[in-house]
Formats: sequence, C-alpha cells, structure tokens
Amino acid sequence: MRQRRHGPQHERERGAALVEFAIILPVFLLIIFGGLTAGIAFSHKSEVIHAVRDGARYGATVPVDQCDSASCTGGRNWAQVVRDVTSQRSDGALASSDICVSLVYGASGNVYTRTNGVYTTGTSTTFPTAGCFDDGGVDTGMRVHVSAVRNGNTINLILASPSYSINSHAVAHYEVG
Repeated sequence: MRQRRHGPQHERERGAALVEFAIILPVFLLIIFGGLTAGIAFSHKSEVIHAVRDGARYGATVPVDQCDSASCTGGRNWAQVVRDVTSQRSDGALASSDICVSLVYGASGNVYTRTNGVYTTGTSTTFPTAGCFDDGGVDTGMRVHVSAVRNGNTINLILASPSYSINSHAVAHYEVG
C-alpha cells in the first residue's frame, strides 16, 4: 500500500515546482513561437526570392516589340507585364507596388528606351528611378533587373514583435533580339 505524503515538506516541494514552471513557461513559449514565426518569415523570404527570379527570367524572354504594339494585354507596357507576372508568381507575397522592373544596358545601368516604349516601373520612392538597383555593371549587355521590397513583416515573440523587411533582386541577360 502506498503512503500519502502530508505535511509542510510536501507543500514546499509542490510550491517550488509551481514557481519553476512559472519561470520556465514564458521562455519555453518564446522559443516555440519564435521558431514558428521565424519559419513563416523564411517561407515568405523564399516566396519573394523565387518570384523575383522567375520575373527576371520571364522578362528576359518577352520581346519588347511585342508590348510596343497593342498585343500586350490590358494596354500595359513591357515592364508592367513583367511586374504583374512577378507579383502573380509570389502567391500573394508581393503587391505590384513592391516590385521594380527595368530593362537596362551598359556598365552604368542605363534604362533602355525606344520611341513609344517604357521599360521601367521604377517610379516608387522605395526604388531608384533608373535601373531598380545597381548590379555593378559586370554585364554591359541588355539585361532585366527585377527588384522587390516587402515591408511591414513582423516576428511575434510574445513580449516583442520586431519588424523586418524582405529585399530581393535578380538580373537576367535579355535574350530576345
């Protein structure tokens, strides 16, 4: 037969266990929720990186002449078509205003222009107006720049919610023409 513990010693041990649990629980929850939200943040970063890379690759294969005529859907120019494709491929992670697209050439990254063509969407204050970003001019030929910035992301850590932004950019050598 089992003996039951009674008395002040048992009460103190039970109280000590409750205090230890109260001290460790917030740390444990911080680790668990921090790990979960960090995983979500990594997933968002991956979505943005892949969408930007896909957008640059898509832009490298779309002829700008096609969009100079009325054949681009909805009256959009080449850069707007590439921007919208990038947004679609992000699965909702990026809005059109988060994306900058430019067709550039030369070591300084000059924006390619033609008589009626517009080949950049770099009008947001987040991006420079020419070239979206500097690729260092390693490739002096025509190339597609796609850059994205997603602000307002947070990691929820119970006691604090630090915010961060996701930045990504990609360059693809323009293959058409």
